[in-house]
Amino acid sequence: MEPVKYVDRLNEKYQSLGFPPYQWTINEDAPITKLTRPLSDCCVSMLTTSGASCRGVPGFDPDARNDLRLDEIASDWPEDGFEINDNYYDHTDASADINCQFPIQRLRELAADGVIGRVAPRLWSGFMGRIYKRTATLEKAAELIAELKADGVDLLVLVPACPLDHQTAGLVARAVEEAGIPTVLVSTGRDLSAQVKPPRTVFVNFPMGNAFGRPEDAAQQRRILEDALSLAATGTTAGELVDLPYVWGEEVTVFFKQTTREYQLRK
Repeated sequence: MEPVKYVDRLNEKYQSLGFPPYQWTINEDAPITKLTRPLSDCCVSMLTTSGASCRGVPGFDPDARNDLRLDEIASDWPEDGFEINDNYYDHTDASADINCQFPIQRLRELAADGVIGRVAPRLWSGFMGRIYKRTATLEKAAELIAELKADGVDLLVLVPACPLDHQTAGLVARAVEEAGIPTVLVSTGRDLSAQVKPPRTVFVNFPMGNAFGRPEDAAQQRRILEDALSLAATGTTAGELVDLPYVWGEEVTVFFKQTTREYQLRK
């Protein structure tokens, strides 16, 4: 099944509301930083843009625009201790099993099995929704980089959730890589990732919100995460995008929030 052409679909949607074509970030090359130690010795952190917040703290604005909120997630936070607030993708499955989009339990298992050295003390949730301020994004990425270095992170896995998140997460990945920390991005929007060109990307032809598969399919969630980590460990080509072989088994559905021109102008 051919990947969804999100760039064309989004351009058609917003131009039908009377807006000019969106000026996507398009990069011809990418930074690259190689891992300096084996995965089994690496400290790994992860960033999700899924709108997931820890229960007990205020949730994200589900219609966020230019919201650069970034939450710390303790690495031992329970997998059933999240709430998701994001109207830009279908998070039905991720709400049932956070590991569909933020495989915190799978990452801990890989550490316990010695595949990675350890999970960083802090994981991250943020950069969600529609972020158009690219300079501000890079300034916030610099704050994240400082925290990653403070935690001794060797590798950052980034998992965008909605279409525009793919551009934002790609920009963050590039900044982190330029700062000397290798990254790998797990994408469900192939064309979106190809044009922003993160340092390394694995593409899974699944619906947005299901980057690691279906709820409770721990085996597949783990395989996809291991594939991403493997590319981080072995990939030496800047901007490399690897198509993973997994099949969703049915048509990949596209979720776009129903909106009007008036609503967009109010936001």
